[in-house]
Amino acid sequence: MVYSMADLIHAWQACGGSCAVSGLPFSLEVVGNGQTKRPFAPSLDRIDRHKPYQRDNVQLVLSIANFAMNAWGAGPLITLSDGVYRRHGKQPAKGRAPSDGDLDNVATIDVELVETDLGTLSFPPRPDLYKAILEMLEAGCKSSRKIEDTIAKRFHITATARKAVLKNNCPAWRNHVAWALVDLGTHKGGRGGMGKIERLRGEPAGDGGSMGIYCLTEKGRADLQSPP
Repeated sequence: MVYSMADLIHAWQACGGSCAVSGLPFSLEVVGNGQTKRPFAPSLDRIDRHKPYQRDNVQLVLSIANFAMNAWGAGPLITLSDGVYRRHGKQPAKGRAPSDGDLDNVATIDVELVETDLGTLSFPPRPDLYKAILEMLEAGCKSSRKIEDTIAKRFHITATARKAVLKNNCPAWRNHVAWALVDLGTHKGGRGGMGKIERLRGEPAGDGGSMGIYCLTEKGRADLQSPP
């Protein structure tokens, strides 16, 4: 099922032009000179990130709220908002609210923005990669390069985006997938240290670099077999 412009307009009408989480009106106000300049623009958020973009699983929220919820969920955002309100009080809204005709220009989806030599690229949030990686490894051990290639096709990462590099000259997409692998493993540097996959060993890669060989752990296999 493809999420359409009609679905997006339905989400706009459902929220009444205000953030579904905070109730604040949307605004196209430009703040700062960074890559993401409209923190109060409408942003398309999946209520359940494990389900696709469909009419009953999306809401429009402020971009600033969506970035926070991608990392920590709604709970910490609400706690922060309560503290900020108690310290600073209510601040007046600024800028004009967008109309539904602006939606295709300003509504963003939940993504991770990555600075590269090709500019700012949008990659899927790392938690969105987890299940896809586990499903790949269910059929047997795979190299990090094989995982990187297969996940790129699944999430429609273009060949151009895959050539982009970070400031340290590491391929940006490779780095993104590598951190997802760290999250799923037991490394303390990841977001979760989930212990769902295991890095068995390292091997030389065809391009002269190296790659890890990964397998599911019993915990990862059990996670795939549990009901959604």
